[in-house]
Formats: sequence, C-alpha cells, structure tokens
Amino acid sequence: MSMGPLMAESFSIKSEVLDEEREICIHLPEGHMESGEIYPVVYLLDGQRLFNVASSLVEYYSNSSRIPPLIVVGIASTDRRRDFAPTMRGADDGKPPSGGGADNFLRFMAEELYPEIESKYPTRDYRVLIGHSLGGLFAVHAFVARPEMFRAYMALSPWFGPEDDALLTKVESYLKKGVSPPKLLFAAHEPIKRKDTERRIGVFISLLRENEQEELDWEYKLYEDADHMNLPIKAIPDGLDFFFPGIVQDRATPARSY
Repeated sequence: MSMGPLMAESFSIKSEVLDEEREICIHLPEGHMESGEIYPVVYLLDGQRLFNVASSLVEYYSNSSRIPPLIVVGIASTDRRRDFAPTMRGADDGKPPSGGGADNFLRFMAEELYPEIESKYPTRDYRVLIGHSLGGLFAVHAFVARPEMFRAYMALSPWFGPEDDALLTKVESYLKKGVSPPKLLFAAHEPIKRKDTERRIGVFISLLRENEQEELDWEYKLYEDADHMNLPIKAIPDGLDFFFPGIVQDRATPARSY
C-alpha cells in the first residue's frame, strides 16, 4: 500500500490546571473523516521531540497492517521534571530541586486534554501512554496512580532516582492488590550508566515478574545496542507490535526477554 503525507494538525490548549498554554500535535489516520471508524489514541509525552518519530512509525505500521490505524496526540513539554516526577528531586545541572507535579499533569490530561481530543476526533475508549526517560517514570506513576486513564503503557528508560523508592513501593502494593482494569505494559531501556537507576529498573521488573496475573500482559526488553537518545526509535516499534499484535504475532504465549 502506498503512503501519502502524514495527516497532522496542531492547536494550543490553555490549561487552568497547569496555568499555562500547551502546544498539542495530532496525527490522524488517512481518510478518518470518511471512514466512520473510531480509533485508539496514543498520548505521547515530549511531543516536541518525539511526535514526528512516533507518528511516522504508526503510519508505516498501520499501512503495513501490523497495527490498526491510531490517532497520536503529542504533548509539548515545558518543565519536564516538574510535570513528570511524582516527588521533588534534585537537578544534575545544579538547578533548584523541582518535581512533584505528576498527579497534577494527570489531572490536566483527564480533565482538560481528554475532553478536547474526544470532542474533536473519532476516538475509541482505548488510550495508550508513551513516555521516555522522565516521561517513562511518569508512565510508571500513571500505571498505579490513575489506572482508569490508560489501557496500555510504554515506559521507555524510566529514570528512577532515590526519590522514587516510594513509587516502587506503590507499584508493589498495586500489583499485590491486583491490576484492574486489564492492562498492557511494555518496558524497555538501554544500558544505564547510573547504577542506582539501573538497579531500580531491575526492582520494577522483578515486581512485575513476581506478581504475574491474568489482568496484566507485559513485556520487558533490554536494547544492548541502544543509547539513551535513540532508544525510542528502536523500542516504539516493538511496543506497538506488543500492544496491537494484528497479523504478525500471537500473544497467547508472549515471548519475554529478561
């Protein structure tokens, strides 16, 4: 099947929750106006950096019948540490500590962004969250803090720090209580130079492994040949395949890489 140019548009949303404007970019399936179909929605963090990559991969895969057509919503970042970190944390560059706004950012998405997207576009009640680095940390937080908001999570290089041991405790409690509603989770990272972050990612994966349950289908991959910046390019296609098996794989017996 031939591919035309990417269908994309953008708008600004004035958020009362965040007290600022956010630029939102939208990838739309070709022919969405005439098809009468409704589509799953990918909510992509750091849209200013990852939107072109993610929407191109979605377009290519959907045109190859590997995944269904999807709407991609790219959210531009302003203060990543403030919005994505669940707790206050120090900065590597000597700037003052910041963070603790992850719950507020989830509120922005649920109360302001969702209604805007779902009133403008033909959406299904199937939401996917993709986050990288601090965005990957946010995806883990969203998994346990507001489980009703997303069906699937792609946590790429989740940047755990010492401040996030409380989050790992919440993950353990959530898994032991039982995941509900049913979820899909794809976690991936490159070789991590910060050993404390690598160790906490290992704890996160161990918690998933030790608390297997029918309501949570998950996969973990270590990309030995990746670095922090190109990890999304390598991992997003695999995550899409995992979330939407389509005709290329059968997830009845999922292959996991530990």
